[in-house]
Amino acid sequence: MDSPCCEDRHLPKVVMDNFIRRLISPPKNKISKFIHPGTMCADIGCGPGYFTIPMAELTGSTERVYAVDSDTKAIEILDAKSKAKGLQEIIKTHTTSAANMKQIPDQSADFVFANGVLCCMADHDGAVEEIKRILKPNGLTYLSVTRLFRKGDSRGVRREEWNRILTEFSVKEKGEGIINRWALVSKS
Repeated sequence: MDSPCCEDRHLPKVVMDNFIRRLISPPKNKISKFIHPGTMCADIGCGPGYFTIPMAELTGSTERVYAVDSDTKAIEILDAKSKAKGLQEIIKTHTTSAANMKQIPDQSADFVFANGVLCCMADHDGAVEEIKRILKPNGLTYLSVTRLFRKGDSRGVRREEWNRILTEFSVKEKGEGIINRWALVSKS
């Protein structure tokens, strides 16, 4: 395992992956339009694998799903889940910050999923640079951030910073809800 980043925020595992969340927002509904057999994926801020396991099921056995989180316990849970489902050859986990994903090769991901990860870490620019580095030239990235953060929280992504981050990419779609902002982007 790689070294974790102590500045990242870690949410309780039960919040990240539970029956109620699956009932309200099934993970395959959010990702299935981006993933098909043979898609090389990266789940950045994967937690205990809420989206990672469905990614591996959708991509099939010919490609890999990189799963990155700075929370050692979350990665251990994901490793156990992937082994139990026979997906351990597809899912490659790394305990590290999204700002330091050196284990993932340059331009290797067709689809990068960074759902709520930027607002749980201190080095937003580092994570954006790493996402751009691992994304294939014709690949897509789904980015989202929460709008619910405490004033003075350096990990929060305010509107001005979000807009600046989006200038690093070519924006395909974007939206804003009550609790989050999201965008589907590709390399500029």
